[in-house]
Amino acid sequence: MFNDVVINMLELIETRITQMRDKAIDLLNDANNFMKYVSEVAPSREPVKFMAVDSGFTEVTYLGFRIAVINVVMLVNADGKGRILNRFEALLGVSGDELEKMALDMEAKHALDVSSSFPIDVVLLDGAIIGRNHVSRFNVPVLAHVKDVKSNRYLQGIVDTEFKNYVNRALQIMEEPLIIHVIMETYRTRNKASVALMTKPYIVGRVSERDVYGFYVQYLPATLPIYTEYMGNPSNIQQVISCMIPLSTMPRLGYPAPLYIVDRIARVNASLKGVVRLIMEKLGGNALNELRGMYLKMGLNEYVKNK
Repeated sequence: MFNDVVINMLELIETRITQMRDKAIDLLNDANNFMKYVSEVAPSREPVKFMAVDSGFTEVTYLGFRIAVINVVMLVNADGKGRILNRFEALLGVSGDELEKMALDMEAKHALDVSSSFPIDVVLLDGAIIGRNHVSRFNVPVLAHVKDVKSNRYLQGIVDTEFKNYVNRALQIMEEPLIIHVIMETYRTRNKASVALMTKPYIVGRVSERDVYGFYVQYLPATLPIYTEYMGNPSNIQQVISCMIPLSTMPRLGYPAPLYIVDRIARVNASLKGVVRLIMEKLGGNALNELRGMYLKMGLNEYVKNK
């Protein structure tokens, strides 16, 4: 009985893989019809003044109580010199589901505060613009790169029917970034292109009455395109991407180096969590002593020692 189930499953999967291959071949053959939605972007030789922002977050448990910590890191380059700025938040009463949203909002809030002290040309965010608070208050372009695409927001913004139908058909067997990759690599093969490529921008949403444009960027050939959101003057999108190209040529990465740097610095690792616990223990004073006494009386000491 079990063997029959396994055999049937293998046969079914083999059939589906064959169907997938046939559809992929058709999509690959049709990709040349959509190269008009791809444009080349040459790198800018002018230096760009930027701020890159990212955050790390976690929950730290001590004596059975939870405290949420958020580490916001900003890399500012306004005069040819990079400055790392850090903002640390410790919060009570924040659930795990709320923590990521609060971290994204704090990134924008702290970046907005710091940007008033530096003459920058663009703010770089890790993660989408849509869904954040405070971002609409920036008076410079905001460019957000989304490595992990959780929704097909670009598809939802496409207004060209033929292009939308093709992407919809391709989504039956592959993810959105891979679809764009197929089109871009077809473009490169046909046009011998070695510069950065981007797809046609479409309005994918609004933040406080300001339009947000979505598109895909491939800074390096053969790398998976990155879904990108932009808020600012739409006529300047290519110019902003052009300025990002010299910062996005790390081998095998194809991603803005400033965002890569702040991502690494912002991570809340085990060492930082240990420091937070140590601070809670050493600076808690009478409050924690009172809690210890309560636990002993209630027979909860063994429980909290393991937390």
